[in-house]
Amino acid sequence: MDTYIMNKEHQKALAVSGIVLALTVYLVKRVSDKKNKEYREIPYPAGSTNWPIFGHMLSLGSVPAMQFKKWHEETGPIYKVRMGKQTWVMISDPYLAHEIFVKNGANTSSRPYHRFNCDIYARNRRGVVFTQYTPEWKNNRKMAASLLAPASVDKFSGLIEYEFDCLMDRLKQVANEGVAINPFRELQLTALNIVLTVLVGTRYDHIDNPLVSELNKLIDEGMVYAGAAGDLRSLVPSLAWIGTLLGLDKKMTHFIKQRCDPFYGKLIQGALERDADSLAKSLNKMKEEGLISGDDMHVLITDLIAAGSDTVSVTLYWTLATLAFQPNVQAKIIQELDSWKADHVPGAIPNFHQDREAFPYTICVQKEMIRYRPATSYGIPHVASEDIVAGGYLIPKDAVLISTMGAMHMNESIYENAHTFNPERFKNNTSRMSASANTKVDDRDIFAFGWGRRMCLGIHLAELELFSFYVRFFSEFTVEPELDAQGNPVPINIEGFVDEGVVNKPLPYKVRFVPRS
Repeated sequence: MDTYIMNKEHQKALAVSGIVLALTVYLVKRVSDKKNKEYREIPYPAGSTNWPIFGHMLSLGSVPAMQFKKWHEETGPIYKVRMGKQTWVMISDPYLAHEIFVKNGANTSSRPYHRFNCDIYARNRRGVVFTQYTPEWKNNRKMAASLLAPASVDKFSGLIEYEFDCLMDRLKQVANEGVAINPFRELQLTALNIVLTVLVGTRYDHIDNPLVSELNKLIDEGMVYAGAAGDLRSLVPSLAWIGTLLGLDKKMTHFIKQRCDPFYGKLIQGALERDADSLAKSLNKMKEEGLISGDDMHVLITDLIAAGSDTVSVTLYWTLATLAFQPNVQAKIIQELDSWKADHVPGAIPNFHQDREAFPYTICVQKEMIRYRPATSYGIPHVASEDIVAGGYLIPKDAVLISTMGAMHMNESIYENAHTFNPERFKNNTSRMSASANTKVDDRDIFAFGWGRRMCLGIHLAELELFSFYVRFFSEFTVEPELDAQGNPVPINIEGFVDEGVVNKPLPYKVRFVPRS
């Protein structure tokens, strides 16, 4: 009898629990449905196919950045794609981006998991680039920001200018030979020497130095792994066996442990042993004081070497490709430069800090060049750590958030005749890019340096490098296209590009450096 009574009571309890549970589910669903109706639905790209398992991955083509940009043109400033099991939200409107990454920065400043970037390269999320948004990251970011602040970088301005003087000497040899060359390796050596000088107090004299070749290979291969190639298991877990079969994890681990770590380790150790000042020494002092860990120091230096050399060299590579067919733009830069030289002693070269304001048109060209052909089509992904609302859209927790800056810079609602190269569009805003990037969204001019708490730390260094290149190059040369056998200019295709995982390089081309008479 007791058993019967207990079973009966148990049944009553179960029945009541079931009713309560059903009612709870119903109410939650009602609230959820009502909540969702209050927000706009983020659309999938118009006409796209959301495949089983893969989502939109099979629709990206050989150059995903071009497809993402095309979908923005067809769908609008925000859309979502399914990349395997992940949902990516793509944003090409600066006001939406500002609301997402700045106003909601507390919940959008972490990074999504990426097998290569987070575990293998960044030693379980060390450094600042792939670290989660934590107090530890804030500390590392503060340390890195102090090292790349103008006062710190400016100590190396003479060495930076020296590297561009060396570049001009090499280009003079090419000009005297009267041949057309692909300039990328020369630009790459200069950009690499600058970051090496600043970070580890060393440089390389020759482009054919085996160490230069090896370092460039490490950077290029790392950029490829940093893309989708290094994270198949997170995108499509059911296909992780393919990576295992191909030994992808072993290859990536070998790449870092056997090639990258020893190479960068020697650079860092050399910096600590030599007399030359360097940011590595400053970081090592912070490490000795317990402010950062040894792993953080190592990863941060490798972050800066790769990011600092690749983006600047690619930006200058796009610059020469574009200006080779813009003689009127070159003439205006030269006119501005010659006007300055007329008031200074022969041989004087403008200085970024003292003379920048005398070159408003040159500054406009630099900004337009970054807008027109940015070195990368999108920023490093963020992830939503909580549900957020922006622009009336509900963005769910765990969504990967990507600022598609290539499409943003071609947004006709922001830039009139965006597909036309027009430096004059910036004539009313020649402020420093570092100042513009940190102002309210209405006053921002370009968006290549990112957003909010994850904004690029190297803006000042990049500006210093670009200015130093322009005033030296156009003091010596004009850039002109290669000529064919009949003496006709060989076209340069600036519509296509080579997708190298993170950066987008122009398709290979050749130009001539013509000495100014």
